Amino acid sequence: MNVRLRNNKSILYLVTTDAYFLSHRLPLARAARDSGFKVLVATTKTLKSDSITQEGFTFIPLKKLKRTGQNPLEDLRALLEIIQIYRGHKPDIVHHVALKPVLYGSLAAWFTRVPRVINALTGLGYLFISTRWTSRFLKSMVMAFFRALFNRSNHTLILQNKDDFKKFAEFVRPQNLALIRGSGVDTKHFCPSPKKTNNHPLKVALVARMLFDKGVQEAVDAVTLLKKHGTPITLLLAGMPDLENPRSICEQKLNEWHKNGDAQWIGHQDDVAKLYQTVDVALLPSYREGLPKSLLEAASCGLPIIASDVPGCREVVKDGDNGFLVPLTPKGIAEALQKMAEDQALRHRMGKKSRLMALAEFSKERISEETLALYSLPNTI
Repeated sequence: MNVRLRNNKSILYLVTTDAYFLSHRLPLARAARDSGFKVLVATTKTLKSDSITQEGFTFIPLKKLKRTGQNPLEDLRALLEIIQIYRGHKPDIVHHVALKPVLYGSLAAWFTRVPRVINALTGLGYLFISTRWTSRFLKSMVMAFFRALFNRSNHTLILQNKDDFKKFAEFVRPQNLALIRGSGVDTKHFCPSPKKTNNHPLKVALVARMLFDKGVQEAVDAVTLLKKHGTPITLLLAGMPDLENPRSICEQKLNEWHKNGDAQWIGHQDDVAKLYQTVDVALLPSYREGLPKSLLEAASCGLPIIASDVPGCREVVKDGDNGFLVPLTPKGIAEALQKMAEDQALRHRMGKKSRLMALAEFSKERISEETLALYSLPNTI
């Protein structure tokens, strides 16, 4: 279905950082613009904001919203800033992405009577993974807010995987929920390499922020275990630490792994497709995901995938079909890597299945159409 909207309406995207907007929501915003919307983007300003204005979008700098942190005074200031933005620009639709923008944006939309509210939870994150008492307390408060806000008739909550959908369906009305898997992948750019050769030793890429919650430690331990048993393997860690996340891995630790030969830390990669086209397997033993973009891109590049058997990863990996879902232990990861190392035909077969899945289910065109269809629903406050 090709959704084409004839309107003069405005849509405002509320996102934590301009870099995240460009990497995860740009195709959707372009589709909205091409459908007749005036597009506004409210986000924190870094060196990438010029790329937003060059698209013809209105850039609104956020000065108070912090992606992480639990300071009530700072959060109140962020909420008041968003309320001021909504009152000033009077958007017809607001689309909030990630936990804090969803929470504060929904409150601001309620105060300012925005006609249509789209909330996209990209994952439940550290707050929902952590077992600390402060996190459990905050989680209970957030869930109470969600119950009150998400059942309003003009709200739609987008979830990225079936596990999260089932969880929220316990207290959100079905008509207020939508399952849209991910932000879409550019299947033309992320494609298999026509000149791909098999590496020896097996080359594996873990593309993610360098967080313990991404299973980086378990991945390194699994590779160390294999090497001790005589299986040669190269693990590439592609990504940077996230200093705002309490579960970030310090550069000293990453450099130590690199120096000892446990893994090759190659940092941020501007062209992830180029990296994926040089490796044999994609790996992500994450603790929990919304829908991991790195695995969608790996699938589109025709790679077999090893991932932990957790929400989000299960959406991309069909166990035994295009990869393996494994326990979040070094032993479980190592056993799956061993199978990949020993069977080239298996890797090729699984890689082809990954590519077909990406084309059929995760293309940016399909995801944009599904989301634009939500914008066209009637507004009722």
